[in-house]
Amino acid sequence: MENKAHFGKDLFREASGGKYSSKKIWGFIILFLVCIAFVLDGLHFYTSNENLFNSMLIAGTTLIGLNSVSGIFKKSE
Repeated sequence: MENKAHFGKDLFREASGGKYSSKKIWGFIILFLVCIAFVLDGLHFYTSNENLFNSMLIAGTTLIGLNSVSGIFKKSE
């Protein structure tokens, strides 16, 4: 049960230093908003602009991916 509690905290923290990562936080916020827009567009509540939707999706995944990729290429101590 302890691992589940740490997963939520570790989701937004950087691997080194234990501080919160603003890239991860903004990336998840953007992806959450894109997910809501996708569902509402699918339910035909409104029609979203495809270019705006795609650019927000790319921005959110890039923010999360930059943090993940940078961790791969760091030298371990």
